[in-house]
Amino acid sequence: MYFPQLRRLGSHNINPLTINMLDSWLAVQRRAVLKNLSPIRFSLQSNVDTELAIDMFSLSSESSIGVLKAIFKPICPYCSGQNGHYGSLDEVPDVKIECRHCGDFFVPSSRLDLIEIVFERCLEPEQPLIDQNARGQNNNHGGNRGNGESLRASDIINRPNNARRHLLSKLDSRYEAAQ
Repeated sequence: MYFPQLRRLGSHNINPLTINMLDSWLAVQRRAVLKNLSPIRFSLQSNVDTELAIDMFSLSSESSIGVLKAIFKPICPYCSGQNGHYGSLDEVPDVKIECRHCGDFFVPSSRLDLIEIVFERCLEPEQPLIDQNARGQNNNHGGNRGNGESLRASDIINRPNNARRHLLSKLDSRYEAAQ
């Protein structure tokens, strides 16, 4: 395995074959996309159930595994431009900010459907790739803003479970209401 820490996903009743698929997929991603990894993209490219992919990414970002880190990106409701990135949902501003793309003002935390969640790979593979040309495969062919490969904070709140709970830190009231 490239990321042996991913074996811990097995304790969450995730099939070892699916864990190996995630392990390989993470290892072959190009450097340019390592801070913009999407469980939706992994699901589409690997033919893994979307809900399972989201759970795997979420669990992989917990400190006990630590292969990934969640990043929250507010999107302007007027121009769809991304406005910063935050390490947790509770860090997203709850005051008006000016969009750095169009100049309109909005409150990022007020629209959870406009907060994109991507993941950053935190570790390097523990073994070299067998085929260095594989890095060119399975990459992102375009932006992640508002298309079918985008995961939003509202998706997590609307379909909560224990695997995703840590992504909602300090939003317990919204999380509990969604239960």
